[in-house]
Amino acid sequence: MKNLTLKQLEEILISLIKKIDTEASNIRVVDVLGVHHNKIIVDYVYEEEFKSLNKYDVEWVSFGVGRDGYMFYDVDGVQGRHYFGDQDYSVDLAIAWSYIQQQLAPYNLHSESYYGQDGIHEQIFDGKSYVDLNENVFDRKPSEASQKACRDAFYNDFPEYRKERA
Repeated sequence: MKNLTLKQLEEILISLIKKIDTEASNIRVVDVLGVHHNKIIVDYVYEEEFKSLNKYDVEWVSFGVGRDGYMFYDVDGVQGRHYFGDQDYSVDLAIAWSYIQQQLAPYNLHSESYYGQDGIHEQIFDGKSYVDLNENVFDRKPSEASQKACRDAFYNDFPEYRKERA
């Protein structure tokens, strides 16, 4: 892991945000004193008619070096979780996680989740992951069956939104 610096990990995470969260702006890094990690903070600023939706200083991801000496990144409980498969009625295609694996591969590194969920306290270790390094992960599309399963789950929980079929 000697080849990857915290600054390079920061650049990987910022490049992910720029590629996957098109509404995020003013991306910046904040050092969290006393905790020994950093947070990447973003703003969401909308046009005049939607000013009431503006959000500032939204935490997207945290990263750093843990007490065990391993670098990590973590989206648990923050905005970034929405891009790592933590959406109740959508298909997790592991796009964000796969992109980071592709970016870590040139350093002969990969990340593994400490808790078993993509993006939740991902520790960085030696060795490449098994993702296809040549795939454009942003082109992934869910299958019709996956979309139907998500739709059915939503309608089971919220039957009032089911559209009547004529």
